[in-house]
Amino acid sequence: MIFTIPVTTRVEDFDQHGRLTPTALLSIFENTAVRHAETVGYSPMDDSLRNGMAWLITNWRVAVERAPAYDEPFTASTWLCNNPRQATREMLLQSAGGEVLARGQAKLALVDRSCNKPCLPTPERLAAYQPELRTAFADKLPRLRPPAGCTAASPVQLRRSDMDYNGHLHNTAYLSLALDAAPPEVAAGGVHTFRISYRSPLRWGDQPILQSCPQAGGWAASFIREDEVCAVVAVNEQLKPL
Repeated sequence: MIFTIPVTTRVEDFDQHGRLTPTALLSIFENTAVRHAETVGYSPMDDSLRNGMAWLITNWRVAVERAPAYDEPFTASTWLCNNPRQATREMLLQSAGGEVLARGQAKLALVDRSCNKPCLPTPERLAAYQPELRTAFADKLPRLRPPAGCTAASPVQLRRSDMDYNGHLHNTAYLSLALDAAPPEVAAGGVHTFRISYRSPLRWGDQPILQSCPQAGGWAASFIREDEVCAVVAVNEQLKPL
């Protein structure tokens, strides 16, 4: 089942050129996924607060074909891919005329919060979403790894307001913090693609370091807590698909 809703944007979702920001796009994708889950009876908030279960995003892949302009009408669509090995959520942003504006793909893991261990969703739970065979991307990319040989490093100041209902740094905050530290040429040229790999959640009180460098024709950064890589963000990579 492909779930589609019209998107209502806010003025803060757009940059100085009147184009939707990458962080706002990611937020739209995530909120569309939540609305989809609610329609089939699996509210992420209820699962987390009442049932002790939480869907955690492990990876994001997003490609922007054309960032929509302020006041331009568009829709967001999402569906679960019928993949027996891993829950994968596919996303599309489309104009009123059907033009694909952006594509997204999120890999998910269901976690039992009582023991903080992953568990398999039941067949009944997955069947409620009526998974599709199609995917947002026609190809696959190599696994996102921490960039090697980074010389730039800067401390990251985490805000209490950036924490989500699981007590972790919100998924979108990793992207905004990384883009804040990106070289001027990255912002000047625009964000056309980005990937995020979440490895170990950052929490309020952590004092991570952001290590970054040019990578694969674009730019990449790792969030480091002591010696642990907690997340990796890559922007505008130029990779040969697998």
